[in-house]
Amino acid sequence: MIPGPAAPPPVIEVRCVGPLWRLSSTDGLLSGAFRDRRAALRHARDEAEAHPGYVVVLREE
Repeated sequence: MIPGPAAPPPVIEVRCVGPLWRLSSTDGLLSGAFRDRRAALRHARDEAEAHPGYVVVLREE
C-alpha cells in the first residue's frame, strides 16, 4: 500500500490586529493576545518548541 501525502504541520500565526499582537494555531489549540510583537513571538516560539512539529509564521501587513 502506498502511503498518502503527509499532513501539513500545524502553524502558529502571529499578526497585528489593532493595538494587539494575536497568535492562533491552525489546529485551534493555541491562541493569545499580547501588547507587543516581541512578547507574542517569544510565546509562539516557546509553544512551538514545547510542541514539536509546530511552525511559527509572522504576518506583517
